[in-house]
Amino acid sequence: MSGRRYTMFSGGEGSYRAAKIDRARHPAADYGLVFTDTLYEDADTYRFLIEAAADVLGRKLDWTVDVDAAPDYRVAEEVPIEEYCGNPEWRAWLADLRARAAKDLPELVWLVEGRDPWEIFRDRRFLGNSQVDLCSRIAKREIADAWAMGNCHRMGELFGDADTFAVGIDIGERHRFDDGEGGGLRPRKAEAGWLYHAPLIDAELAISAATSDELRGPLREIVRLLYAPVEELGVRGQRMYRQGYKHGNCGGFCIKAGMAHWANRYLIAPLRYAYDAMMERKLGAFLGKPVAMLTDRSGGTGKRPLTLDAFARRLRAQPGRQYEYKPGESGCGCMTEVVA
Repeated sequence: MSGRRYTMFSGGEGSYRAAKIDRARHPAADYGLVFTDTLYEDADTYRFLIEAAADVLGRKLDWTVDVDAAPDYRVAEEVPIEEYCGNPEWRAWLADLRARAAKDLPELVWLVEGRDPWEIFRDRRFLGNSQVDLCSRIAKREIADAWAMGNCHRMGELFGDADTFAVGIDIGERHRFDDGEGGGLRPRKAEAGWLYHAPLIDAELAISAATSDELRGPLREIVRLLYAPVEELGVRGQRMYRQGYKHGNCGGFCIKAGMAHWANRYLIAPLRYAYDAMMERKLGAFLGKPVAMLTDRSGGTGKRPLTLDAFARRLRAQPGRQYEYKPGESGCGCMTEVVA
């Protein structure tokens, strides 16, 4: 008898495909999904999360998330950051979603630390960046680790077979899972006794090494789950991908993202960009010093902090400039530790 199987379910397409592939390969397994909520996702990401979870678990829901009726997650500019605790209407809407999901999808473990990224930055008196991801560490990794310690089995335990955790990391970010030199999510988790695997990487490697007969036979369904549009798999895709984002986390707000990500956000969601810039300014005022998520490396004079306000001025001054994604900027990587 094997342990339970879980997928770390982010609300994005990668973890959805990973869960579908893992379920296809282990149809009789006792299965669960684990979502760590920053309270800051796009409303349509929550819709996708619930619909995708229902599809993976083989459930038919008689309700869905009305994205157009979702409250705004933002607060008014005059709210002092010292008093900031999110938009109460937004938090109540999320609480209702969690309750409904718990009733109809009990295999979906919905974890909430209780603070969104800006609350964490304020409380820790530090704005996260690509090298120090307080939001991911506190609101995702630590809360997931604490839940697993209290509810799951590790390798080598006396009672119970080890549970297995799947993640939605693909072959393009293979180094985040296992860099072959002892770094990455899998080695780090294995040191603590946890068994992790990456179905997308395994599937892509199997497909690349397969014969044509294998692709038409035993791997045919895996090929479909890996490459077919998600609409053909059973759910509507989430809108953030259609808006040009490379990942669907935190509603497009991301401290790890680079200039290409933020240039896209400025273009397609200028009001959200302006809100992010406002919160960055307010946090800086609270800390008594300018703070910035972005880094400016232009001019050959080393790295310098670049505020969202300053980057917006650059975008307005150079409207035709194109920004390309650099390695490590295409995904949030919330469940993997930052390596400087």
